[in-house]
Amino acid sequence: MPILRVIKRLSSLGLVLVAVSLVFTATIITIAPQVARVATSTSSVAADIELQELTERSSMYAADGSFLTFLVDENRQTVDLEDIPQEVVMSVLAIEDFDFYQHSGVNYRAVFRAALANVNSGSIEGGGSTITQQLVKMNLLTSEQNLGRKIPEAFLARQLEKEYTKDELLERYLNSVYFGSNAYGVQAAAETYFGKDVEDLGWEEGAMLAGIISRPGAYDPTVNADRARDRRSVVADRLLAVELVDEELAESIKRAPLPAERRVPRSIKPNDYYVQEALEALLDDPEIPLGEDRQTRFNNIYYGGLKIHLFLDPAAQAAALKARDEILPDDPRGFTSALAAVDTHTSAVVAMVGGPEFAREQFNIATQGLRQPGSSMKTFVLAAAFEAGYTAKDTIRGDSPCEFDNPGGFPDPYKVKGGTKSYAFQSLAAVTRASNNCAFVRLGQVVANDRVIETANKLGIETIVNPSDAVLSLPLGSKEVYALDMAAAYAAFGNDGIYNEPSYISHIEDAEGNVIYENRPDSRRAVSVQTARMITETLEGNVRSGTGTKARVSGGHPAAGKTGTAQNHEDAWFVGYTDYITTAVWMGHPDEKIPMRNVRGWGNMFGGKVPAHIFSQFNSDYHVDLEPVAFVDPEPFGGGKRLKVAGEIDFCSGSPREAPDGTERVDTDGDGRIDCFRALTTTTESTTTTTTVPPPPPPTDPNAPSTTVPTTQPANAAVRTTVPSGPPVTSSGPPSSGAGAGG
Repeated sequence: MPILRVIKRLSSLGLVLVAVSLVFTATIITIAPQVARVATSTSSVAADIELQELTERSSMYAADGSFLTFLVDENRQTVDLEDIPQEVVMSVLAIEDFDFYQHSGVNYRAVFRAALANVNSGSIEGGGSTITQQLVKMNLLTSEQNLGRKIPEAFLARQLEKEYTKDELLERYLNSVYFGSNAYGVQAAAETYFGKDVEDLGWEEGAMLAGIISRPGAYDPTVNADRARDRRSVVADRLLAVELVDEELAESIKRAPLPAERRVPRSIKPNDYYVQEALEALLDDPEIPLGEDRQTRFNNIYYGGLKIHLFLDPAAQAAALKARDEILPDDPRGFTSALAAVDTHTSAVVAMVGGPEFAREQFNIATQGLRQPGSSMKTFVLAAAFEAGYTAKDTIRGDSPCEFDNPGGFPDPYKVKGGTKSYAFQSLAAVTRASNNCAFVRLGQVVANDRVIETANKLGIETIVNPSDAVLSLPLGSKEVYALDMAAAYAAFGNDGIYNEPSYISHIEDAEGNVIYENRPDSRRAVSVQTARMITETLEGNVRSGTGTKARVSGGHPAAGKTGTAQNHEDAWFVGYTDYITTAVWMGHPDEKIPMRNVRGWGNMFGGKVPAHIFSQFNSDYHVDLEPVAFVDPEPFGGGKRLKVAGEIDFCSGSPREAPDGTERVDTDGDGRIDCFRALTTTTESTTTTTTVPPPPPPTDPNAPSTTVPTTQPANAAVRTTVPSGPPVTSSGPPSSGAGAGG
């Protein structure tokens, strides 16, 4: 060694020793009280240094047990020491603390070696800490490098050795130590750098991970490949020096390729619409026992090592995405589709498509997008009618156009198109199959729209609650709803009138595998069994021969459902069910209300087009291995009543005949001839009601929209005295905007 280097080294040694002496003296004076407490309080030290439970990432699983995602703040999954390969364990021990099983918490030989290394470098760089001391630093002290910390660290390390076995301490260390890239512990590190479980690692991977520990940022192979390679070589040489590997294996370790990118094989955050909704339920649902406040729940979710099992059916989810991707038209205006599918008998959510790709949008239209349901709202009008004692065989006028007085509101009158061209009474089943707008506007007044709202509320529709919502246009879907709510509401019809709130979480296990939560549907009766079965029979007829024929499910599976198209074709729906699942499909623009006219390959969009086709393909794929289950028929029922709205002009006739029962003669046009008949009651028996056909309705503007939307609509507005039709406004509350355009 050149004499100059020797002189410099001796000079450095002298300076370092002087500095060490000064620092040591000062440190003794500073920490003497602490040292005394540590040395004399052996009875209390054990409690003071008890290691807390390691925080652990939670994980989510689908209904079939397949992994979905981690819920991570610190990415850690604890593993037992016996499940960590010896190649990994010995690599870490060789470079970090080879005498771990011989010392009692402090390795004085290692301290001396570190001191010599510090002398060689000409400064105090630390080193010499045992694995036990590192545990003290990670769990009980700060990471600050000074002698003031080293002395209590040594005392606490010796005490830890008395409280825990060597294997317990080593297992804790291997599950605690940080490997960079938010990977804590060897399992997370194995996933992050190699895309493997730790049990699948060998010498090459173990040596690389062991090398990272001392400086995770500097030795990250995906960031500093050269440094990581050099550091791994140091580990390989150390393994050779302590005779854990031979020269050939050491060289093989050095030559092994390094990972070029972080290969986390599993998601570590919500990665789709369903998982995000499940996470929100975990944070907010008080029925799930994770804490009284959101912060406590967050801590339990992200640090508690929970295993959260969802109702998500991966096969159903794949089928839903496939149907959306294959059928949704590629239109430059950016129309998209959303889908929510629930178990018909429990409302467990089995599949969900919230819109475009989650990574791009993250706005879940199925649960957050309020959209006008169009004629799919008519099912609630029908249910209210059945609950009021009417049946599918009762009849109502469906002639179109129809118009209604709207005094004090705008527009006045409220005009609607959509129905039969001539005066005729049709059964409620028939007008449902035809999605007859005028018939359902009348029916809404017969049963009272506030009762329609009450029925919808019982079925879980919570966005239509105010008396002011009971407007003329309500039966046509003027008030907005969520797709998931529509699915759960229709599921009640397939479940004999029992409503269940949608749910995502099946059950939750804690870190030890104990079940701490298990979902039990909170069921309530929404409508009678007979109402539910009459609705099902009517909607099944709609799929067989009405506006929903394109929604048929292959394989002979009975299906029931209703189309819906909002005003100006801005929203299109199909909502329907089998005995297995209930599905709501929506199509429209995700951000704006854009008319879906002249859609590429489809023309003007209706619920019976793309939404019905998506429903059909999704359900056909879902049911492919299931046995068809027929719906249960309702009890035999009568009917035949003619449903009318009091005050409506029923028909006009030039004859001097007497007014039929339930009507009165009136002059509607001021010509002095009392030649029209106005209904006095809401219903008349078919046997006593005239069948005289009135003259055809007056001509209308052929360019008029299918539905004119009333923006204001006071309660109890009077019916216009025009021929031949028009019910009065019997709903309460102020008017509203928006109306459906039929099926």
